[in-house]
Amino acid sequence: MLNTFLYKFNAGSATYRYAKVAQEQEFADEIYTPIQITHTAPTFSEDPQDAEIDVTIIETSELTETLLTPPPFPIILMMYEVVGDDITPYYLGWAVRCQFKLTESVFVLHLKTLWHFYERESLTDSLSSLSRFSIYDERSGVDISALGVAISITALNDLRDVLTVTGLSEPPPYYKGGFVEAPNQDKRTILGDVIESGNRKLTLNGGFPQFTLDTGFPATAFPGDDLTYETWANKFAALTNNGVNWGGWQFTPNVDPAVRGVS
Repeated sequence: MLNTFLYKFNAGSATYRYAKVAQEQEFADEIYTPIQITHTAPTFSEDPQDAEIDVTIIETSELTETLLTPPPFPIILMMYEVVGDDITPYYLGWAVRCQFKLTESVFVLHLKTLWHFYERESLTDSLSSLSRFSIYDERSGVDISALGVAISITALNDLRDVLTVTGLSEPPPYYKGGFVEAPNQDKRTILGDVIESGNRKLTLNGGFPQFTLDTGFPATAFPGDDLTYETWANKFAALTNNGVNWGGWQFTPNVDPAVRGVS
């Protein structure tokens, strides 16, 4: 084998295997298909949550077909480093968000270590009970249009992924974890919601193309949902009947057995 990397994605019942070389590779009696794929160096620290990586893959791959809408299953990546005849595990992570770069025809997957099902938790935290679906899922019984707030774009940064907006009355970080929808229904996740020098700024997971959203354009902002009962019962009280529609199990054990064991 050449010096390269092998990528094995588990997405529900399907498995996709790719190699970062020009010809097929075989490992553990499995064939890895050559494809346009790259990754950033993983970031590691004493906090397991910092073990992150970005994987960029061409949009024509079979895997990307499952990324056009939020998949109903986890996407887990197992990476192997190939150096000569030696193949060693390199990274194991869980896809926590996806960005489609329209101008480059690629998808960018952001991954964290496998136990981080939601970004707000870490291995040392209590695993609070979460809803099986978000407030934006039709199973919530919520009229999604009631959550949207009309905003105007007054400025964008050079990368077009930080919007300065007007029209929001709820204080930060109310919209963190939500999304912005452009007039053509193109969407971006809101990673940050702050006020700087009196200006409301929304940091996104990727920039909007200029023809999609620009200064002076109208847009719609939707608030974030961390899937907890408290959020549904308070933040979305009027829409969820004070949390009655919450889609979780309140009596689920809140201790991670992978960390503290089972007694």
